[in-house]
Amino acid sequence: MRITALALIALLVAPAFADTAPDDREAEELRLQQLFMDDMADVVADLNKGSFDRLVRAIDADALLEKIFGLRLIDQRMKRDFRDRVKEPEQFAAFIQSQYAAEAEDGIKAHLLVVESRGDRGRAVVRFDMPRFQANYIEYDLRLSKGDQLEVLDWTDYLWGHRFSEHIGLSMVQAQPSESAARKLVNYPNVQQAEVFQLIEVLKATRDRNLARYFQIVDTMNVNLKRQRVIWKLGLDAARIARKRRDQRKVLVAIADYYPKDVLFALPLLDYYFPDRQYQNAYDALVRVRDHLRVNDGVSNARLSSASLVLENIAEANRYAELAVRGEPELELGWWSLLRARIAAGDFSAAIPALDKLRSTFGHELGPEDLAKDPSMKEFVRSPEYLAWIAAAGA
Repeated sequence: MRITALALIALLVAPAFADTAPDDREAEELRLQQLFMDDMADVVADLNKGSFDRLVRAIDADALLEKIFGLRLIDQRMKRDFRDRVKEPEQFAAFIQSQYAAEAEDGIKAHLLVVESRGDRGRAVVRFDMPRFQANYIEYDLRLSKGDQLEVLDWTDYLWGHRFSEHIGLSMVQAQPSESAARKLVNYPNVQQAEVFQLIEVLKATRDRNLARYFQIVDTMNVNLKRQRVIWKLGLDAARIARKRRDQRKVLVAIADYYPKDVLFALPLLDYYFPDRQYQNAYDALVRVRDHLRVNDGVSNARLSSASLVLENIAEANRYAELAVRGEPELELGWWSLLRARIAAGDFSAAIPALDKLRSTFGHELGPEDLAKDPSMKEFVRSPEYLAWIAAAGA
């Protein structure tokens, strides 16, 4: 078989390209990864200063609008008004900022945990620390423009359990529900007219925060309709916004039955699992979020320590607590977890550094009358190690 001159040249030159091209591609990939990292760090730093300017500028409004409207049957006038609002910078900025009301209650405390990318697409996970040791995780869908500018396309809020675009799109359907729009929310064929009517009534009831009406409708639904995720998402949002904890628990009980492994329901379900002492389910939910987001942060480890402790897995509780304080030594929750884990293990000497940190950094006195309120600490309060510490602290 004869090889042409052109083919021979190609064969001879190919190894050289094989050596250099991958290096060029790797260098470019590393450059893009650094851009994602630097730009997201700027966004988070801006948020921690109380400013949303950098985040708002990064949002690709056209891409976000496309995701919000999607294939949903939304009233045309509502779509037009919303598009106009998004295109007006001040209104759009105010709208975005309003979505972070819970995170900003005590001032924004954001932590950039993960930035991953491949080519011009990426993802970032940011943790927002909130009052009373609560925290939210938000995962951002990212892109770099041709000019290497960071663009935020959408994001997923794990405390509320929704993608932003889907949440806003559903809210617009909910505002003026139509038969055709409601029918598109159901994911099984041959939806009956009576079922569409029930779904419309659910949309109206949750829009108006009429939880009594909502449960009345849900109780009459057949199994197929009752298994629809949208039914429980609407109910959960309405109950949380209305601050009706009893109604919220009723919805969470149903979610735990129908969607126990849905990662977007994992954090909301903690409000049901922990009070109901379903500690293994709580532990599994925490692991589900951690593994899905691929995070290894202080809050996740501190929470897993607490869950392990109530499951009487003392060694695991100590391991997670150590990870929490090692990774984030300025996280108060981690030191509380370490204190409790050390005491549970009977290692009172090792609990003293946690006391020192909680007192010196976070201002807790930790006197006997305070700690003795917790039954798990009564033995520790009577220990020589604690008595020596409190005597030194008093001096």
